[in-house]
Amino acid sequence: MYLLGYDIGSSSIKTALVDATTKEVIDVVQYPEQEMEMISRQKGWAEQQPELWWRYLCLGSKKIIEKNNINPTEIESIGISYQMHGLVIVNEAQQVLRPAIIWCDSRAVSIGDRASKIMGKDFCLENYQNSPGNFTASKLKWVKDNEPDIYKRIYKIMLPGDYIAMKFTGDISTTISGLSEGVLWNFKEKKLATRLLDHYGIAHDLIPDIKPTFSVAGRLTAEASEQTGLAVGTKVSYRAGDQPNNALSLNVLRPGEIAATCGTSGVVYGVVDRAVVDEESRINAFAHVNYTKKRTMVGALLCINGAGIQYSWMRKQIARPDRSYEDMERMLASVPVGAEGVFIFPFGNGAERIFSNRSVESHISNIEFNRHGRAHIYRAAIEGVAFAFVHGINILKDMGVEINKIRVGNDNMFQSEVFATTIATLSGVDIEVYNTTGAIGAALASGHGCGMYPSINRVMAQAKPVRLYKPAHNAAEYFKAYRYWCDKLQVLLDSDQEDKLSPVDNEDMPEKDKVIAQQNMIIARQKNKIEDIKNHLIGLRGTLDSTVINRLISKLENDERQTEKTNNHINLLSEPFISHLNSMYPDLSFEELKMCKYLKLKFTTKEIAEKLNLTYRGAETKRYRLRRKLQVEKGVSIFSYLENLMVEI
Repeated sequence: MYLLGYDIGSSSIKTALVDATTKEVIDVVQYPEQEMEMISRQKGWAEQQPELWWRYLCLGSKKIIEKNNINPTEIESIGISYQMHGLVIVNEAQQVLRPAIIWCDSRAVSIGDRASKIMGKDFCLENYQNSPGNFTASKLKWVKDNEPDIYKRIYKIMLPGDYIAMKFTGDISTTISGLSEGVLWNFKEKKLATRLLDHYGIAHDLIPDIKPTFSVAGRLTAEASEQTGLAVGTKVSYRAGDQPNNALSLNVLRPGEIAATCGTSGVVYGVVDRAVVDEESRINAFAHVNYTKKRTMVGALLCINGAGIQYSWMRKQIARPDRSYEDMERMLASVPVGAEGVFIFPFGNGAERIFSNRSVESHISNIEFNRHGRAHIYRAAIEGVAFAFVHGINILKDMGVEINKIRVGNDNMFQSEVFATTIATLSGVDIEVYNTTGAIGAALASGHGCGMYPSINRVMAQAKPVRLYKPAHNAAEYFKAYRYWCDKLQVLLDSDQEDKLSPVDNEDMPEKDKVIAQQNMIIARQKNKIEDIKNHLIGLRGTLDSTVINRLISKLENDERQTEKTNNHINLLSEPFISHLNSMYPDLSFEELKMCKYLKLKFTTKEIAEKLNLTYRGAETKRYRLRRKLQVEKGVSIFSYLENLMVEI
């Protein structure tokens, strides 16, 4: 007997055939061979035709059967992995009414932000473990507001995997895990997120019936059999979003285990057995594949939209037509760590959740025409994605998620030794590579769903790593390049923020916090301006009167000291908090008390490092030790912990 698994991605459709008895992978095929196109009719939009997913799935099914001379009746069950957060809408005849609004589409950001503000941020995090954000529910609200004629014809809404299951079986259903990824599941009440639906004015009956993730959700119809070449009556017995499914494929099913992948987007996914909340919604929590109403298993997901898609863009637009990814890897390996000053931000694929749903865009900087070539750009591109991963991993660590080892599949960007070694070095953990894919994991999971395998844990535990990436010995070079990249990123974020409303324009902010926010903003701007002028003047030494230059630099340094005096105002505002904290933890050092103050004021790691005269890594280490000293529980943000202390005063 055999098992069949599908991975419905935004780039391609993968199909895996697995021997149900030996669990050996017979074959994996992909359609199309080139990446599928996205429809982008406006900036920030991303759509695909669901019918195209089904067409390529049918082609892949027929190819894998014919290629391996398999009798379709010997295929026991089917598992489906799919791109998360998408919105597919159909009428009563199960016809698609418009292109699917897929995961990286950012048109609904403002809708989700307004909902969070009106319903209450605390309510959303407590009940949904997420802000409504740019997820499926908010995308449906966008359709309701902007395409009312289409909205009136909707019979059911679906996630991409629900659509594929419908095409196989003729039945429309969903799962708890799927609902949670659309912010349509209430974790606290363990039911449909009815209050959010009511807030959006969306009828509850548009949501399909819920079926368990591992269960026979239906059987192949005669029509599906004709289109796919599979046998009528074949069971469809597993369905999950690509990231929970990828974690399952890598045997990441228990707390403390971490999976990562880097296809079109990049993801780090950790499992916890409790509620996990990020007040800034940079990390999102979804029901894991083994979540039930009686057993809480949550996946803490960090997503970087601009990841593999950036490197794919490089190959298409920058590399010569005959260059493969292997060719690019050989070229970039000849360039030193840090790409000799060239750096790239990969964030050009819609709003990034790690930046609170801001569209940062991609940037390529510091190219010198007489010194840099394609190899430098390739190196900077792959490092940019790796640095973005590490930036995200540090956010997870701040939230108390343990990361002792990272497991990845032997595909996508983790096939690059430079990419994987960069992440291993900067995160300080080993990366284990497994010969598996989402399609293979979905196939094996379907075996559990149809009852062939009594334990999914035992099935997945049989996989063994085929490669290990360890931190590099020359770690200092990697950290130097990473700090430089982080510094430039912070400048970009600060500059972008200046174009938006000041924090003091938030009428809901307490007066004291408004003053602190205003002072922080003034100080940050003044310091950046002073530093820029100083660097420019230093560059002019030797070309102008050095006495005049030195006098101007001295004056600027005096201005910096005046800036520090302004900062003392913040110290005075925070004095009750420091006093309260010191009474609770009398063994905290002066430096640790100052770090608590800066964390309370939401200073970045870079700013804290500057304040305490530390390296970026040193500040991260001190913050980790401070968590232990304060005995902050796992899964609790240190920012939330200090906020709660302030409330007690």
